[in-house]
Amino acid sequence: MHWHQVCRLNGFELEKGEVVHPELIRAEIRMRGKTLTDLAREYNISPRVVSLALQKPSLAGEKAIADFLNRPLHELFPQRWTKDGRRIRPRYRYLYEEQAA
Repeated sequence: MHWHQVCRLNGFELEKGEVVHPELIRAEIRMRGKTLTDLAREYNISPRVVSLALQKPSLAGEKAIADFLNRPLHELFPQRWTKDGRRIRPRYRYLYEEQAA
């Protein structure tokens, strides 16, 4: 995928690699009739885990959000996941970034 290709999140266009604003994710959850607390209860995890996933890496929280919204992890959290489902470790992020063509 080239830098100019975009992904869509509920009608908002995001450049590849651009971070999805946490409020867009939170809004989509609310638009589907749930709160972060409801989501945590539904997935049997702490509300803090779900909330933290919007700000920093939280495996259980990210997976719960992605599953509930029926979206791939790399689309919601492009700075944390590759398209093939591998976790991007911040320390080694440079290994996952594509060269500019």
